[in-house]
Amino acid sequence: MIREQKIVSIAILTVLLYAFGLLLDSNFFLLPFPLFDLIFIIVFIQFLFWNRKLFKTYVWIYFSVAIIQVMYNPLTLGMTANDLQLEKLDDSLFIDGLKLMSKILLITTVVLWRFQRELKFSILYIVLFAVCIGIGLISEFFWFTPVAPFLFALILRFHDRENPYRYLWLLQGVFDLFTVSMLLYVN
Repeated sequence: MIREQKIVSIAILTVLLYAFGLLLDSNFFLLPFPLFDLIFIIVFIQFLFWNRKLFKTYVWIYFSVAIIQVMYNPLTLGMTANDLQLEKLDDSLFIDGLKLMSKILLITTVVLWRFQRELKFSILYIVLFAVCIGIGLISEFFWFTPVAPFLFALILRFHDRENPYRYLWLLQGVFDLFTVSMLLYVN
């Protein structure tokens, strides 16, 4: 197992152990889904240090997506804004604009990844990825959110095996799956 696989596994196992500890302590299973964006960006920064030779435009755009996701994370907003500011943010379209921008940049990342790495998979996969992202933005279909990162992780497994950044898509998919499962569990 390479170091990128290890850190992704450690991030996932840490989250699961936290939830298991909470289950043992209070008889309630809860994954710490507000922390997922923060954990993801920490893992991403570690990937950047380890793989400095692989810096391409798609890596920086993907990193900017991670930063934007931290910006609209409820935990980050709660730590940086007071109640009045949070109400104003909730009434404005700022958070929705950030979410939409992150999804557009995510699609841009996939397009650039294909062309900068000169991968040979069909453009239909990119269209399917964009459709999955769009469906996940519809509130009734929020449970569809993990499909897009898992789809791209699967594509990269067959077409870009030597790129260590592909493990970030798997981590993003797992964290999205955990978030969706917790939201469905709460509702």
